Amino acid sequence: MWKIKQIAEADFGCEERLPGEKLKCLVILENENGETRRLEVEDEWLTEQGLDEGSTWNIIDEKNI
Repeated sequence: MWKIKQIAEADFGCEERLPGEKLKCLVILENENGETRRLEVEDEWLTEQGLDEGSTWNIIDEKNI
């Protein structure tokens, strides 16, 4: 099972978001074995799913994000 350990604003580096591009967040997940994964997802999608730090991440296929 994966839990959301941290949510941070994605780093666009020197480049800014393109017009119309949605705000993305870096989501750091951690499982019961201490393994971590990093995903970049749209902030709006996280809100729609009701996900926040400490939430259980039960999305099986990241391609559907």
